[in-house]
Amino acid sequence: MASGELDTGTISEAALRELHEGQPGPATIALLQQMGRQCTRSARTNFPPPEGYPYWSDDAVDHLLADMFDREDHDNPGQEHKWLLNCYLRATDGASLERLLLTTIENFLKDQAKGTLRGQLRRRLQTLFEADDRFEPVEGDRWTLADEPVRIWQGDLTELERAALDVRGVEITRWNHAGKTPRDSREALLTVAEAVLTSARGAVRAEDLARVLQQRFRMLNEPSFVSFDDQLDQPDEVAAVDVDVRARELFALLSPGERRLVPLLGERSRWKEVLGTGRARAGVMGDALIELLRLATVDDADHDRVVLALVELCGGLDDPG
Repeated sequence: MASGELDTGTISEAALRELHEGQPGPATIALLQQMGRQCTRSARTNFPPPEGYPYWSDDAVDHLLADMFDREDHDNPGQEHKWLLNCYLRATDGASLERLLLTTIENFLKDQAKGTLRGQLRRRLQTLFEADDRFEPVEGDRWTLADEPVRIWQGDLTELERAALDVRGVEITRWNHAGKTPRDSREALLTVAEAVLTSARGAVRAEDLARVLQQRFRMLNEPSFVSFDDQLDQPDEVAAVDVDVRARELFALLSPGERRLVPLLGERSRWKEVLGTGRARAGVMGDALIELLRLATVDDADHDRVVLALVELCGGLDDPG
């Protein structure tokens, strides 16, 4: 190691000190760059570099990190450093900070891949809707059924997801990412979309419709990013998610406080009491836990069941700590 060069442990501990003081500094930036390089160049993953970069160069990694800081937060505008703060709050030492940063960077890349495919699906839906008299556009990039009075849907997205899942006997067996949509796939998309809008009884954002349909038809989820060598050892069909195992894996990742909080994530007013902290810190920790669970289950077809199983595990926990 060259004179004056810091090893990973030293960088991560220095980054922790900077974050404790409330301001990311040179050590934090160096650690982020190192974790970014480690994640994007790992043999376990094969994420494509940003547009305009032929491979994961140092500049491409910096571009990725800039995207992470620039990511728009609709619920908390202006809090571009929130994800970094979340990692700091959950870290117990330098090594755990490194693991949290790696996981966050990898999940961001997965979200980008999912968002790209969802954007393609959203544009595909617009083309299909425009050619079908059952659907009608509404100002604000929304769609409704032609025979419904114009009103804006403002409900819970899970209600639309349930409506999509309630449509039985409709699946997509063929999908092309360019060109004309196969007839059976077109009919499947339109049938489920009609059921979703019937349940909504109002105009739904195109982005929300695409999200619901992407979740309904599992084959539209982003591919698993693994190296070519890893693919040689994989079976042709991936086994279904073992809900109990996934829930226990998540349970093992949580601190005692987070385990107590899981069953009460829908009761924000009680977070302070459960965690034994001030209201502001409890809010940050609760929001971080919600985001952690969302990202940890984003690839699970049975994500709702995994979370419910986790709630049961945490609700039955007798933890005096």
